[in-house]
Amino acid sequence: MRLGLLTPDTGLIGQAEGDNAFTAADLGSDTASAYCARDAHRIPSEDTAQNFSFSPAASLRVQQTVKASPSIAPLLRRSRTPAMLMIAECSSQVRQWATAVLADDPAIQRTQYMPGVGHHMWNGLDDNNHRAAAVITAFLQDEPAPLPNHPTRDEIPTFLRDHK
Repeated sequence: MRLGLLTPDTGLIGQAEGDNAFTAADLGSDTASAYCARDAHRIPSEDTAQNFSFSPAASLRVQQTVKASPSIAPLLRRSRTPAMLMIAECSSQVRQWATAVLADDPAIQRTQYMPGVGHHMWNGLDDNNHRAAAVITAFLQDEPAPLPNHPTRDEIPTFLRDHK
């Protein structure tokens, strides 16, 4: 790729072609998008210009794959594997994605809305790691949920309307 002999379509994408392409401000905003805004002053330093490496070719490939891939939600109708859906309060993910999966997957037995966490549920702030572990452990051990089962399939319209 460095010599221009390979295109990104080969799937042979190295990390070096865009090494340190972003500034510290870019890195900070990427990290910040995974936390609640009210925690901005407490976000741990995950990426720095010294340890960060970025591959624009790989990033573009991922974006193209996501845009070109059909939703898996309709395929989940055939799922029989017991599942739990966790939705973070401050996730950067679109709520309609999570609720589309909830609506279409009859195997989802429990939904846990995680207040106070962003897309990184295991973020080391407050008791977030403990709460995420408790939710997962309870589901895997078939124990009662530590949080209310919310939203349910019937609550999806209200959940989306209320912008939770």
